[in-house]
Amino acid sequence: MTDALTGSLSDALTVLPPGPASPRRRAVAQACAATACLALAGGVGAQPVALPTEVPDVLTVHGALEVEQHDNVFRVAGGPSDTVLRATAGVRLERVIGLQRVGLEAFVVPVRYLDNADYSYLGYGLGATWNWAIGRGWFGDVVARVGREQTPFDLVGAYANNLQTLASVRALAGLRLTQAWAAIAAFDETYASNSLLSQQPADYSRTGLEAGLRYAPQSALELDAVWRHETARYPNRQIVDANGAPLPDAVDNAYTQDTPLVRLAYRPHDASRIAGQLGYTQRRYDNLSQRDFSGVTLGLDAEWPLSGAVVMRGGLLRSIEVAAVPSANYIEVRGVALRPAWQITGRTRLEATVAYSNRQYLGDPGTALSGGLVREDHLRQYGLELRYQIARRTWLSASVRQLSRDSNYPGYDFTDRWAGVGVSTAF
Repeated sequence: MTDALTGSLSDALTVLPPGPASPRRRAVAQACAATACLALAGGVGAQPVALPTEVPDVLTVHGALEVEQHDNVFRVAGGPSDTVLRATAGVRLERVIGLQRVGLEAFVVPVRYLDNADYSYLGYGLGATWNWAIGRGWFGDVVARVGREQTPFDLVGAYANNLQTLASVRALAGLRLTQAWAAIAAFDETYASNSLLSQQPADYSRTGLEAGLRYAPQSALELDAVWRHETARYPNRQIVDANGAPLPDAVDNAYTQDTPLVRLAYRPHDASRIAGQLGYTQRRYDNLSQRDFSGVTLGLDAEWPLSGAVVMRGGLLRSIEVAAVPSANYIEVRGVALRPAWQITGRTRLEATVAYSNRQYLGDPGTALSGGLVREDHLRQYGLELRYQIARRTWLSASVRQLSRDSNYPGYDFTDRWAGVGVSTAF
């Protein structure tokens, strides 16, 4: 089950193009995955892009099967247990034609709840990537993604079965000014829609524009300084507050946002990396300006060896995310995570997760109108996963995890504990 701390569909829609890549590109991709363990749905848009890497045509088929036993599958106080089966099957194709690299990807994720079959669903994802270059001066990429998954139950209320469809497209172009410097500009568009009528006030479309400079003096370092402008539109008006009480007037959650930001991807050597972004975000709402936000936003991820067999990964996050619930247009998230990994043998690896995040539902129109108590949640996650490589590209896994939430709103506390086993392969 996708949970509130370990990522969401939107993260998959904003990752870098699949396949072989430069060290700095891999560093940014890993940073996206690491900071996702702290954040809700949403992102900052276009990511850095480098010149296509010359690789042979590659066709990859991958699959996985997982079984999880949850003691509180709906993440409510005193909720029921259930067994969840999840399969994944996908294919990815990369082809290089001169300086151009094209990638196509498709996967399906059927999920079945054994005791609550009505909540079973079919998730999917489709993607296409074009990394292009013209001579030595011009470069860029175009990425399109579309996918569907079930919204985590703790984000949409007790027993709400909501399927969110997310689609995005982005294009980036760069012109090399010197060997180390380049001018870059990017455009991105994201669309989100929800299957439940109660969640459709959270449907949105978002447009982002970026322009700035890139400094990449070596293959291990990439630094972007850009100005990002963003507008979001909500076709459905919000009519209830965080407690489900009717608002005095329907609220339009449209906003405009500007963020000067810096992105960094640095890998001093194979065993260490630092990646992330730092910006100052200013968001202005068309309605209820009491909700306007202005402040520092950041996402930082680092990996460093503690010994020859132990690697520590850590992440910090402060962001304002588009809320999956219609009662809050944005949530301010602050979090920290540690994820050490121990390579016990050449085939056996043990990974741990300790994560904490604080969420304040500052975008709730009901709070803005009444001046009442702002909902604040504290989420904690702990986990252990043991992975064993039984063949070159086949792994067995076993895990135990716990996610808990404490809230200042009554009825929102819960603890979900689950254990899982799985197998994954690629060829």
